[in-house]
Amino acid sequence: MKEINFEFNGYSATVIIPDKPNGKWIWKTEFLHAFEDAELALFDKGYTRVTYKIHDMWGSPRAVRMMNKFHKFAVKEFNLSEKAILFGFSRGGTYAFNYALFYPDFVEKVYLDAPVLDLGTLTGPGEHLLAQVYDEYSLTEETVKSFKGHPICNLREFFDAKIPLLLIAGGSDEVVPFDTNAKKLIEFCDENGIEITSAVKPDCKHHPHSLEDISPIIDFIDAK
Repeated sequence: MKEINFEFNGYSATVIIPDKPNGKWIWKTEFLHAFEDAELALFDKGYTRVTYKIHDMWGSPRAVRMMNKFHKFAVKEFNLSEKAILFGFSRGGTYAFNYALFYPDFVEKVYLDAPVLDLGTLTGPGEHLLAQVYDEYSLTEETVKSFKGHPICNLREFFDAKIPLLLIAGGSDEVVPFDTNAKKLIEFCDENGIEITSAVKPDCKHHPHSLEDISPIIDFIDAK
């Protein structure tokens, strides 16, 4: 195992390479070591783990452009597959979703966990983060309501790319409300006959992410 920490265009990055890499890579867009059981299991199977710490940008157009530059560098520098497997937890979901939306040819699969899909609906412990969202997107409490750049507003375009999606969410999420985020994505798929892999934990709050039994996550990532 080899862990490499470095800066790319002014922001910290980490690449963790297994002893026997298979070329594929898990790009966790935020919170590299949080709820990482599935990633550790995949690491043992040869998947390289990657993160690029462009915090507090909430998957904005600026952020995804930076991600694409980093992607091209990482592929060449570390001999990785051309396409990344994106893991987007919580606010990391905005990065994963929007990167796949704008750069679908660079993405193999997406796993979203309690993702922020409507930027204006953070509540409770997450409400104080709205100031970051407004600043990054040049929004206000009023204009965020009519903003068309929320991931939830671009579901059709996202699914047109036919990128396999795994969605896991807590039905009692007190930070990223299920009804206005993950549930809307699930309903869109149901209404349009779109197949995704999903697991809703009815009584689960924002934490814990992932699943107690991680095998569905491993199976999704490993599937050809």
